[in-house]
Amino acid sequence: MYDWIPIRYLGFWDVPRNFLVRFSGDLYLFDCPFDEERDEYHEYYSVYILPEMSREQIDADWAGLPARALRKTGVVPIDSVRFDPTKRKEIGAEVFDLLAANAPSANGTAAHAPVPIS
Repeated sequence: MYDWIPIRYLGFWDVPRNFLVRFSGDLYLFDCPFDEERDEYHEYYSVYILPEMSREQIDADWAGLPARALRKTGVVPIDSVRFDPTKRKEIGAEVFDLLAANAPSANGTAAHAPVPIS
């Protein structure tokens, strides 16, 4: 079983629709924007690495955080993220294995070896 990692959620509708998590020294944003055309949320999170930011900078413009990202690391289905029972405090660290397995390699194909979680 993997460890739990604390999150800070920014928006919530059934599950956190965007949240921050620190993993291996990086600050990640998991973002699930609302799709106006479909009138519902996407079934996946787009995952970004953010620069170091103060709480005030984050709180000032949650919706603008993806535009401030250093890079996008991939996408993960919402169903692949294990939340604590409240869905507001922690996620299972195994989601980072999934991100690593689906990350494009230097030649543009998916890498399949997960990054060890320490």
